[in-house]
Amino acid sequence: MGNTMCIQGKVKSIVDGDTLYIDNYKVRLSLTNTPEKDQKGYTEATKFTKAMCPIGSSVIVDQDDKQPFDSFKRLMGKVYCSDKNLNAELLYKNHASITKKYCSKSEFRMDDWAKKYGC
Repeated sequence: MGNTMCIQGKVKSIVDGDTLYIDNYKVRLSLTNTPEKDQKGYTEATKFTKAMCPIGSSVIVDQDDKQPFDSFKRLMGKVYCSDKNLNAELLYKNHASITKKYCSKSEFRMDDWAKKYGC
């Protein structure tokens, strides 16, 4: 864990597979991109996130040191639910792809899961 925020909080709502509200923060998963509402796989990715990080569950967010917020002012980070890394699990289960253009801008680019999928 780096120099930015580390948040321990509760899931308030889930927007889609890669965006969650945790306490008062809108959190976007670093490097991990799930399908949008009109794309194939959206429902499966969103269901996976809801199952892994149910509303009301306790999570930990490790904010990305190199890209703390995205252009929409969402907090960027790695999210741990049920002692598992949600970013990595979405990739492992084929519900997401790695966002390669952000590899150079992410603290997590050297994590095993990020390297395995293209960083």
